[in-house]
Amino acid sequence: MDSSLATLEAKGNLGYVNELYNPRNIFEEVHHISFYSKDSKIKLEDKTIKIHVLKRATDGPLWHPANVLFFFLQIIKITIKNRISVIRGRSIGLAGFLGLLTGKMSGVPFIVSLGGNNRLDRELTFRFGNGLTHLKVLKKTFADLVEIVILRNADYIVVPNAYTKNYAISMKADEKRIKIVGFTLKRDIFEKKVDKAELDKFVKQFDLDLRKAIVLYIGRLDAYKQVDVILESVPFILKEKPDTQFVFIGDGPLRERLERKAETLNVAEKVYFLGFQPTNVVKAFLSISSVVWIPMSGFVVFEAAAFEAPIVAFDIEWHHEFISNEVTGLLVENRNFREMAYAVIKMLESPKLAKKCGESARQKLIKEYNPQTLNEKEIEIYKSVLNTASANDWRN
Repeated sequence: MDSSLATLEAKGNLGYVNELYNPRNIFEEVHHISFYSKDSKIKLEDKTIKIHVLKRATDGPLWHPANVLFFFLQIIKITIKNRISVIRGRSIGLAGFLGLLTGKMSGVPFIVSLGGNNRLDRELTFRFGNGLTHLKVLKKTFADLVEIVILRNADYIVVPNAYTKNYAISMKADEKRIKIVGFTLKRDIFEKKVDKAELDKFVKQFDLDLRKAIVLYIGRLDAYKQVDVILESVPFILKEKPDTQFVFIGDGPLRERLERKAETLNVAEKVYFLGFQPTNVVKAFLSISSVVWIPMSGFVVFEAAAFEAPIVAFDIEWHHEFISNEVTGLLVENRNFREMAYAVIKMLESPKLAKKCGESARQKLIKEYNPQTLNEKEIEIYKSVLNTASANDWRN
């Protein structure tokens, strides 16, 4: 149970599927179950991965009761027909809920991935998104309940760091069932290969000056990522460093608001919104950035570290587990845009500090996030689940 393969393809990460879904080919077959019709058109080189796109009962939202029931019946059929040994839900939402329900009904062990503090995600979106409505309150409450049900009943919970483990424990999940496996990274993230042609295209399109500092943001443009907060830092940075350029890679519901905000702050001529871009473009900009600022991260911390790009981040969630102040980057108080501005200026004015932080971050990445080591941890979880379940295997 996972998100869309089409999204991975758009990011240029489709070749990453085998390592993500079937590390070291531990399974004879892996069945990817998706809600998204575009996935039916995806062609994978790895023939051990079978794609199942679920049909809807209604054109309503995914969580419509008729859709949920119809999805469940299809998943049960897929599970029985293909003699599934383990169900992995890679989200705490609908995929996780249906995976848990299928596991309980069929006796198949269920593993769920928890990427971070989902309540923080919902709280930030709830507080700082577009408007407060009764529907938003209802959705948030419902999502909170679904999360509790999944975390308290999954056979295993896979988390990427200590922060997320503690979050799961706070939701009354059994600590013995929680396993830490770092974020699974593509092997080529460690390779500093750059598509110069792509870079040149954007340099010409936006009239960027590579002789001047570039501060880079990578991620969705939404309230949860707190990208609107760092935009408030731009005037303070430009006051001290007037030649600085700010590149935002990503798209989302806040884009138009951010563009208007840049106009209001009188910084629009220094701010460039490139929209969603594939991995090769992201890497190209990482290779030339003076600073990468991270208000709320997913994989961006690791991508920046791979390119030895100096990191400035809000001290929130698990950031402190990777970013040690003035060692692998700079941490500032969450949502404090003035402190963020001062930290960016400090990096721009201290080339030696920036270089040291970038190099140390890459060394930490290589040491602690080696894909081979993390694959072995994940495989051990699968082996443990399979060994525990083998005596009561419903297929025998």
